[in-house]
Amino acid sequence: MLLEAPSHLSPSSVNLFRDCPQKFKLSYIDKIKVPSTWHTVLGSFVHKVLECLYQASPNDRTQETLKKIASDLWSNHGWSAQVEGLIEKHGTDLDFKQSAFEALTNLWSLEDPVVTNIEGQEIEIIASVDGVVMKGYIDRISLDTDGSIVISDYKTGKVPNPKFKSEDDKWFQLLAYALMLRESQQKLASTLELFYLSKKIKHSISVTDKNLEIAQRTIVSTRASIDESCKSGEFLCKVTKLCDWCHFKKVNVCPAHNGSFIEALRTRNE
Repeated sequence: MLLEAPSHLSPSSVNLFRDCPQKFKLSYIDKIKVPSTWHTVLGSFVHKVLECLYQASPNDRTQETLKKIASDLWSNHGWSAQVEGLIEKHGTDLDFKQSAFEALTNLWSLEDPVVTNIEGQEIEIIASVDGVVMKGYIDRISLDTDGSIVISDYKTGKVPNPKFKSEDDKWFQLLAYALMLRESQQKLASTLELFYLSKKIKHSISVTDKNLEIAQRTIVSTRASIDESCKSGEFLCKVTKLCDWCHFKKVNVCPAHNGSFIEALRTRNE
């Protein structure tokens, strides 16, 4: 069964295929929409507030300004309605606000917004990586004190456990963006930063030719695997404990959990 492969990939879609090819298929080929969750809306809200904060002049990047931005977005730009419309909630509206405000104000423990030199935010980037078309949005690009480029991403979830997620996997998305920036604009990022806002933790690494090469190989090999799966129609289901949190299992469309995968194997063997 020949399936139509996506015309382009993103760092997140590459990650998804590597995590579970079947989940990639359901998301990007079958285009089954996954509804927003408490955690995804929380992350998006925090991202939007910080984007607006860094649009302010440096001296206005205060916690008082942040409170005004968060209040305006919540009341006048649909965020209250988004939380109200969630299928599953993990608390009240007040719980959501408190979690968001704690993550937001933790920023001041990790950097001084007044002196942070923002170059751009929510930057769309399209690049060809060894013939693989990649598209995505970089959360933030700033300039270090020496003028070098820093690519940053805000996280509102847990810090990845190194037992279950390698350093290469943890940094893949930002390395992919650094690679895309190099390929499309001939700009070289020097540093990558992950802000784990709910934990007051910031991780950073230097960009090297070696880790960019790892990201490049990952993109090219993943594209080849996706194309092969589209030709054969076979997308592996990686069954783990994480499946219990997967939307596709909950709505009974994942073949690993609704019996259709076993039935397909039985039919093939007859």
